[in-house]
Amino acid sequence: MKDSELQRKEEKASVYATHPDLFKLLSIKLEMRSQHGLRYIIYANGKWSCTCDFFQERETCSHTMAAKQILTSMPLMGTFNEEIHIDDSN
Repeated sequence: MKDSELQRKEEKASVYATHPDLFKLLSIKLEMRSQHGLRYIIYANGKWSCTCDFFQERETCSHTMAAKQILTSMPLMGTFNEEIHIDDSN
């Protein structure tokens, strides 16, 4: 049996969950196992970055592209496309 305070918090969380516009993605850090080793993909301050050499040269790479595709397919993330500027020109 749940205590009443915890139950109220769960109810409040359910209400929040129906309003994804209340949330804004500020940053995310992903670890990816590529064929060339571990890559770290970061979204922060409105910009993407990756630890691979290609990203350092071109400011985009297959790792950030894949991360954008995965994240936009997530229901919550799809609402933030404009906020996190998910596009292939970055």
